[in-house]
Amino acid sequence: MVVRFVKMDDYNAWLDLAKEVEPIFGKMVDDIDFENGIRECIFNSLAFCIESNNKIQGIIAVNSNTNEIIWLAVREESRGKRYGHQLVARALSFLDNKRPVFVQTFSPNIKDGEMARKMYLKFGFIDFKDGGKNPAGIDTVIMKLEK
Repeated sequence: MVVRFVKMDDYNAWLDLAKEVEPIFGKMVDDIDFENGIRECIFNSLAFCIESNNKIQGIIAVNSNTNEIIWLAVREESRGKRYGHQLVARALSFLDNKRPVFVQTFSPNIKDGEMARKMYLKFGFIDFKDGGKNPAGIDTVIMKLEK
């Protein structure tokens, strides 16, 4: 297993992963803004993937200007294997640890978001403010990590 930058060769794998999580994230595949965002992250080296058995199991994308994790997903078949943890650790080592790091994730009352919330809490993130509903209509929260 390896964590590495996402390459343009991984574009379709990213779309496959996005399609898998659309029920809880909202529509992404065939959305020109999302697809352009993928390309921008790849070209600017702002996304990492975790690969196992020659298959991408998860992807994380960051925005270094706003110092935030902007996208994280792990394949359902690979959840519980600490892949998300490894991706967040890599992202945090990339982002500026002298400034707060932000992430939008599921609110505490969302069952599908429990694993992600627990992981962020273990890293020291705390709920910062209401994040509104995501494109899938699910309640979110903005979490903040201060070093």
